[in-house]
Amino acid sequence: MSKKGNKWALVDPSPRDLAIGMSSRESVLNYPASPSISHEESVLEHYFVLVSQANYDKAKELVDNEKDGHKFSNAAFWGETLQCLSQLAIAEKNYNNLVFLGQKRFTQIVRSKDSAKSIYSMLLHEFQRMENSLSPGSLPLESGESKPVNESDQLLAHISGQLFFFVRARLKMIEFYEQLSSLGGMRNWMSFEDLVMMAEEIMKDHMKGFHHPLVASLKAVFSLEVESLCHLLHAQIHISTWDYLASVLQLHLAHSKLNTWGKMTPVKEVKSSFGRTSGKTSPFPPLHAWLLKLKGILLSKFGFYFYHVLSKQTIPAEMKANLAKAPEDFFGKVQAFQRKSDATNIYLILEAKGLSSRVGEGGYHHPNKYAETTQGMDTYPPIFSYPMERSINAIHWPALVMLLSSTENSFDKLHYFYDKPTEKRPYSSYFITRVDVRIWLVVVFESKKNEKDSVINTFMTDLAVQLRCQNFMYSLKSFARS
Repeated sequence: MSKKGNKWALVDPSPRDLAIGMSSRESVLNYPASPSISHEESVLEHYFVLVSQANYDKAKELVDNEKDGHKFSNAAFWGETLQCLSQLAIAEKNYNNLVFLGQKRFTQIVRSKDSAKSIYSMLLHEFQRMENSLSPGSLPLESGESKPVNESDQLLAHISGQLFFFVRARLKMIEFYEQLSSLGGMRNWMSFEDLVMMAEEIMKDHMKGFHHPLVASLKAVFSLEVESLCHLLHAQIHISTWDYLASVLQLHLAHSKLNTWGKMTPVKEVKSSFGRTSGKTSPFPPLHAWLLKLKGILLSKFGFYFYHVLSKQTIPAEMKANLAKAPEDFFGKVQAFQRKSDATNIYLILEAKGLSSRVGEGGYHHPNKYAETTQGMDTYPPIFSYPMERSINAIHWPALVMLLSSTENSFDKLHYFYDKPTEKRPYSSYFITRVDVRIWLVVVFESKKNEKDSVINTFMTDLAVQLRCQNFMYSLKSFARS
């Protein structure tokens, strides 16, 4: 209800509003149809709202029950449309459960013909066929003339054309997730820039193809999924180049999109075997749950990389408590390792060559503020240091810069260097590995250490694997649910 001047007027809610506000316990079968729309239109609207709520079984039940009475419809292809929508509900459930990635694990449970990929491929042809069959002038009479197409058939033709673009977008995203998971398992650097371009291109090529108000809830779910993914990939790119403001903005945008998407899926109560309500559980399908976990990993990484920038904005106790609440407490792991190994220093060092001249300072900076181009040792600023403050250690820094500039850009190799003492420097052992394309993890000891020390090697290897995020991309298939 809205107020215009001094009068109140009723305003019909949009399909997206219905998707967010409609409780999963409401029966769509009993939902009253508006007298201003046809029966077919009412069924379609309720069906798409249910699919957008991840209520796939109820959506399938709706159209399956409707098939029993489709002969009474004025639409010539209503029965075929309902059959396709029933299959679409199955495909959407399999897609969001990531069944297409877990196919090998579930070969005895899921037949290939029932996979999301095969169902979408079949629907792609069916929706295109129905759109062409129901277009004006496509229904022939015995006399050879064309039979006029009624409004219901025109609606079905239009919706079929819209769903063609939606299904094609789904097939493209299946290919994207398959490639994402495959690249994550390889032993070389992932190009997150290329992945962002692929996802954004899929959205650009298909979003305008399904715009009818009846499929608005489907469009909302699709855009929220792909936009959340793009924001998270952008955040990974900006965090790995130590771009504070851009990282904050992308993480915030991803958080907002995922929250909006989550509100469209009602929380369901879970009952025990004795019929008692045991509480509420997360209703999110595996795909949504994976994106939420990716956001958590990136927040943890952000807190670690920008620890010294963030610590200036709060007290140490609060900073430590907030980091401990993150999915991965990287700072806590560094503290524990330093106590156990007695390391002199643990660094994250940025290779700033080619980046903004102010990147080594961290935090917010006006883009037009003048700064001299970084050169020499300044091209390798420490972005994190423990237990010392984030500053260049004059004793070790010349040696470190020389080692970093000459070390090969290997993906997961752990490098060890040992220097004998000099008049200015004590015994020095350096352990170095890349955790991002531009960021090195360095551990310094002022003593001679064994190159094969298991405590040091395990710490650096495990931390590097987590910070690269590639193993997490590979883990996408582990979220698959039959």
